[in-house]
Amino acid sequence: MAVTPLAPSRTLSALTKRELVLKFENLQFTASFKERGALNRLCLLSEDERKRGVVAMSAGNHAQALAYHGGRLDVPVTIVMPKNTPNAKVRQTSVFGAEVLLRGDTFAATLAVTQELAAKRGATLIHPFDDEAVIAGQGTLGLELLEQAPDLHTIVVPVGGGGLIAGVAVAVRSIRPDIRIVGVQTERFAAVHDALQGNESRTTRPGTVAEGIAVETPGSITLPIIREHVDRVVTVTEPEIEDAVFALLEVEKTVTEGAGACPLAAVKAYPDIGAGGVTALVLTGGNIDMMILSSILQRGLVRTRRLVRIKVEAPDVPGAMADLTRILGDLDSNIVDIAHQRAFAAATVRTTAIEFVLQMRGKEQVEAVLDSLRGAGYDAAES
Repeated sequence: MAVTPLAPSRTLSALTKRELVLKFENLQFTASFKERGALNRLCLLSEDERKRGVVAMSAGNHAQALAYHGGRLDVPVTIVMPKNTPNAKVRQTSVFGAEVLLRGDTFAATLAVTQELAAKRGATLIHPFDDEAVIAGQGTLGLELLEQAPDLHTIVVPVGGGGLIAGVAVAVRSIRPDIRIVGVQTERFAAVHDALQGNESRTTRPGTVAEGIAVETPGSITLPIIREHVDRVVTVTEPEIEDAVFALLEVEKTVTEGAGACPLAAVKAYPDIGAGGVTALVLTGGNIDMMILSSILQRGLVRTRRLVRIKVEAPDVPGAMADLTRILGDLDSNIVDIAHQRAFAAATVRTTAIEFVLQMRGKEQVEAVLDSLRGAGYDAAES
């Protein structure tokens, strides 16, 4: 486990009008803070427990952390994953030397198999967050933050089952009880937020980009700690999380998974968070699927109007396309794609609808292109 950097971000601070520092837990060897809790739990095993090995249910960062440190400490590790776990996660966990079993179609079914396997083998079952030793290990992140930035005002932490924020809160409160601790959940999995608000937990909705914190029920150990030591838990939307992943990559040149980007999404969505001083954003991990990252980047370019789709109605005559491409070229608009629609989208039989996907520099260039096309007599609009 490494001591990860804490660095200020001048650009993000300027954008959010707050003094932000970033805790790069995505630079751990397995690209996640989960190493802290996993290593602490493994180190506390007795000699007999080490020989019998450990079992855990995980489809992500907890699995990789246990597999990696189990290999270093010569502790046999078995990870039970749901059958639908992506091959990349299965392969990466196997690379670290763990035995990987694909069992169960649901969380409950996979958990039941894990518990049965641990009992059958006499192995130690290590929960990803509802374990006091795991929570204590995650708390080392809070101690590092205080050493690296003694003047901290606020710490913003992603929340799934609550292991990280519980550990950080206990550790930090023991030294600096005045520091504000804020948790962030995706609105699709907001069990901790709802519990603190005294509301019945809303129905979860699958499909979040922050799968690392997509936990339906908080831990029985973690939730009371959060109630006592955490100031506030907020929720963020999927577009806000995507925007934060995009911004961290573009501005800080660092890759975060959806869960790891939630703290930035929170300070952008809630102007009062961190308004009183230095605010640490915990970038919890960087294990994002490449296809998801690719989609986030494409969607981010669309949101910032650097990838734009324009629909133009043009006369269906020779030379019309050449004239359109000349206008676009003169305006430094790079054409990514062209689609003709004669039968489905044209206003009359004598015209054709042409859709251009263009690379742009932003809003001003988009408006200049549309004005030029309209000035040349074309009916043009964003589509």
